[in-house]
Amino acid sequence: MEEENQLKFKNLQRQVEISLLFLSLKAEYKSLLSKVSHDLASPLSYLKFSSEILQSQISSNSQEDLIETGRVISSSTTLLSEQANQLVTEGKSTLHLTGSPKTSLIELLTSSLNLLELDEKSINLKGNLTAKVVNFPELYHYLLFSLVKELTRIEFQLKSIEVMPCRKDLKITLSGDVSQPIDDSKIDTIMNDLKQQPLVNSVLEVMQAKITYTNTIKQLSVEVVLSKAMS
Repeated sequence: MEEENQLKFKNLQRQVEISLLFLSLKAEYKSLLSKVSHDLASPLSYLKFSSEILQSQISSNSQEDLIETGRVISSSTTLLSEQANQLVTEGKSTLHLTGSPKTSLIELLTSSLNLLELDEKSINLKGNLTAKVVNFPELYHYLLFSLVKELTRIEFQLKSIEVMPCRKDLKITLSGDVSQPIDDSKIDTIMNDLKQQPLVNSVLEVMQAKITYTNTIKQLSVEVVLSKAMS
């Protein structure tokens, strides 16, 4: 069973690595389109307009070389402007087509619990479970999996998961029992160890996630806020 769990975890890690690479390339492509639009398409549109004015002011009695030069400048800038605008338009369409499908929170939590091999009936799922999140489900799975795995170091027993969408953000609260009172410094160490894991840290950055906790005598609540998860 241990080997099977390790295999599942490695497969999940691989999926996360691929998703992070895809999101990184997508961000670079989006940045490139922005530069093309700002640094190329806009100036070319202005140049096209200026060349049209210039050509309109060249009379038919002007020298043949001047007329031809005006025509070449006008036609060339028009062609370049159209191509630059087409590149931006097609690029935006490509970005739209590569958008990931949304997943409902109940599907996300159910599959996460299955991955953690936790009995869904023993965990109280609360909040707006029908809302849908963006991004890749494996990123949420990996973050929850890694978080719960680290919390097992203090014998944390998960009792409930509450999800609260707020505009574009999503708050996930994991609440449960601990066998004995835990000092905050120990929890801080666990959270820091979690963030020191390179892949986890990359997921936190991509999802713009912040993790806080509330520690009482024998209960612990960990709150994860994900920015733009609902956009």
